[in-house]
Amino acid sequence: MKWRAEVRPWLVVEDEEDIRNIVKTMFQVWQHTPLAFRNGHEAWRWLDQVEAGSFEGDLPELALMDIRMPGHKGHEIAQRIRAVEPLQEIPIVLMTAFSLSEGERNAMLKDYGVDHIIFKPLPDLFELKQMLDTVYQRRAAG
Repeated sequence: MKWRAEVRPWLVVEDEEDIRNIVKTMFQVWQHTPLAFRNGHEAWRWLDQVEAGSFEGDLPELALMDIRMPGHKGHEIAQRIRAVEPLQEIPIVLMTAFSLSEGERNAMLKDYGVDHIIFKPLPDLFELKQMLDTVYQRRAAG
């Protein structure tokens, strides 16, 4: 039997219930516990808890978030994550069903600290896993 290091949760913030549930299931298949929020308001309140030191769960090692959703948008949450000490180095991937201008895309990557942007419909299970692993490894390598 092979010993496996403890794996921390992965964060998903997505307002579309079907997509959120699919992503949560994928995370579980990949041996990650999903830390899921339905919208930007919930994620923002969670960040308040993390920042105040009152969140008692394991912190995520990766974030996958929708860009356009009720409350704070994905890029706003990304910018806040970059300012919260225990989270500021996690890889952040945004997803959207909308087209982005080159300026919007560049701002999210440079100004908001986003590592990667993917477009819906999401890629298949294996392609998405490979993409997220690549982003994670790239961020870990510095």
